[in-house]
Amino acid sequence: MERNNWIETILNSTNGITPVAPSDDLFSKIQQRIQLERKVSSKTVWLVAASIAVLVMLNFSILAFKSKEKTSSTTAYLEMTVNKSNQLYK
Repeated sequence: MERNNWIETILNSTNGITPVAPSDDLFSKIQQRIQLERKVSSKTVWLVAASIAVLVMLNFSILAFKSKEKTSSTTAYLEMTVNKSNQLYK
């Protein structure tokens, strides 16, 4: 019973609150401030996107080159270590 009264008291504590009313010219001030902000040109956006694409392509090409180099070096190492005469026993 006491717990239910406490819950009801908490829920009813917001009944007397009135919403805050903003000042009349607040919206116009916000709009003016938005208009004053400098905007980035679309040319700059395209240049940044192109440079990111070039960097990604360079990274992939370097990774592909490194993996090809690693495969060939592994093959060369195996060729040197394998017995050339194919004899299993001496």
